[in-house]
Amino acid sequence: MKDQVACSIRTACFMIFAVMIAACSRQQDSNTTTAESNQYETLRRDMAAILIQNEDSTFVVLDSLESADSYPVCVINLIRGNIYGQLMRLRFAEFYLRKAICQELHDEWPRGYYMGIYNLGLSLQERSNLEEALKVAKAGCEEAEKESDPSLKIWETSLQYIIGGCQLKLKQLNEGDKTMQRCYSQLMERAVADTTHASIEQVGTMSTNIALDYYNHYREAAMPWIERAEKALDLLAEHNKRSQQPSNEPVMRVKLQMIKAVIYVTDNQTDKAEDAYRAVMASPFAEHPILLSDRLVYLEKTNQWDAAANIVQEYADFNEDLDIEDYTMENLSYLGESYNIYEKAGKKDEAAKIARQMAHIVDSVRLYQDKNDAAELAVIYDTQGKEQQIAEQQMRLSRARVLALAVSIIALTIFFVIFTIVRHRAAKRLAKVNAAKERMEGDLRISRDIQMSMVPSKFPDYEGLDMYASMTPAKEVGGDLYGYHLEGDKLYFALGDVSGKGVPASLFMAQATRLFLTHATQGMMPAEICTSINKALAGEDNVNAMFVTMFVGLLNLQTGHLDFCNAGHNAPVLGSGELDGEFLDMLPNAPIGLWPGLEYEGEEIENIKGRQLFIYTDGLNEAENRQQEQFGDDRLLEILRAIHYENARQVIEAIEAEVEKHRDGAEPNDDLTMMCIKL
Repeated sequence: MKDQVACSIRTACFMIFAVMIAACSRQQDSNTTTAESNQYETLRRDMAAILIQNEDSTFVVLDSLESADSYPVCVINLIRGNIYGQLMRLRFAEFYLRKAICQELHDEWPRGYYMGIYNLGLSLQERSNLEEALKVAKAGCEEAEKESDPSLKIWETSLQYIIGGCQLKLKQLNEGDKTMQRCYSQLMERAVADTTHASIEQVGTMSTNIALDYYNHYREAAMPWIERAEKALDLLAEHNKRSQQPSNEPVMRVKLQMIKAVIYVTDNQTDKAEDAYRAVMASPFAEHPILLSDRLVYLEKTNQWDAAANIVQEYADFNEDLDIEDYTMENLSYLGESYNIYEKAGKKDEAAKIARQMAHIVDSVRLYQDKNDAAELAVIYDTQGKEQQIAEQQMRLSRARVLALAVSIIALTIFFVIFTIVRHRAAKRLAKVNAAKERMEGDLRISRDIQMSMVPSKFPDYEGLDMYASMTPAKEVGGDLYGYHLEGDKLYFALGDVSGKGVPASLFMAQATRLFLTHATQGMMPAEICTSINKALAGEDNVNAMFVTMFVGLLNLQTGHLDFCNAGHNAPVLGSGELDGEFLDMLPNAPIGLWPGLEYEGEEIENIKGRQLFIYTDGLNEAENRQQEQFGDDRLLEILRAIHYENARQVIEAIEAEVEKHRDGAEPNDDLTMMCIKL
């Protein structure tokens, strides 16, 4: 199945990339590192943190650093290429990685040089430009063999893996097998010589990905590699048990069990296939997205159409929520496969819905992808000015148009075939839909009331304290939060913004709010509160990878002393007298919920008596008007400095009025929450 191959390879690439970066970073830390290398590592981490907040801001910062000659151009281009690779904009990734890889980069930052070669090889392999990927990886291997520094020589193993994967995809099976054997031997030798967590985890992860490559491209030889990978994971599990390190080893093990089930059922080993599949379904990771395509293959091969249809239904909401620009040909292929499964399962209504969805989106997808490809083409042309790349891009556009046209014809044919079946059921279905819509709207109104009841509408009655806050969700329910807890003369307060919108964000918001209030009553410091909340929300249970940015403060109402911790949130404004202050300059902490095991750092201000603290979510400075122009930080400071007020409530109401004026009738694009405190 086409989607299965693409999904497995992409997952494999990301898993290896993550492990290699971690492995190389830790290996380098154990050796003497230069000030320049540390500086570049800091830049890479800073750009990754900005990318989490705002994709466009990342490239603006890199452009400004390049203009100011703060870093060599090759280093800036390397980081651009890596970021585009994470965003799966592979043509841009390859363009900037090629510009980065040069002798200057090797001299300035050797580890970054090999990182660039590795990521370029991955990108080329992902886009099936296999001959070029082989050329790049082999050249990198030759360079790595010459290195005397062990922290650089280990890149030879990673590049050997890319070479082996390309050879398997090209059906050069003997050469690919020899390369993979050499790669595996180097991994095991390193595991014996280096028993650090990074080394052992690389053995487990890369062995698993070698097995996945064999499963996708040389299935008859896959089973021995699966067994090798399971032994490597046993080694990793034993190490993790001793060191108590977090790892994705359990997920990788279930993935291997799932592909064993597919191989067994393909070879008509029914009993073994059933045993393997039952083991997968009994694991806590049975519903993990990484297993989706393989589970569907197994269920189709065993004619379990109802079960396959249930899996498709679980992911139906995801496809319905996609915007036109988010659709790809893989999404459309998945819709076509979903239609086939519903047909085989006898679910005519669901099949009709899929057909209508395909007929509606296919033409828009073609136009959008043509427009997007043309935009990328223009950028590359302006940057490099090579007519050869223009011709290559136009050829790809032509192929994309032909493919989109074929999908359009198929979708329309399916639509007209089932149109007669759908028509006589339309009236009855419409009545059901309207009834369901009314029930849903009623449920959302109740959900909104419940959510608004979770944030306080009354504020502390304490002499000398002026405090007010408000929250306005962009949809019926939202993901912003605020709260406070008064304990004697100590005021705990928090304001946050959950990733995403709607019901999932509101549920995550409820968890974060409850945890904040619980820890505040225990008298913990703000940094301890953030660390504890992150421990509760991050990890394997956070299957949707949701996170929350938060500003948590503890104000002594007698002395005016402020302890606070900023977890990836917008910088508050602190003023004196009238609100004429500036944004707080704070330590960078990651948002809560992304990575387990983080220790958050707190800060303090000696006395904020007589000064106004204004905290807000990005629904304020990123509020857009009809022309998609944002409200902006400069406008926020200008308005705050101009406000003449009697209390905190007047400040917030004045800013709300300015935001509505700026929107000029445009629908809110994000939740808006603000808090103002003066002692």
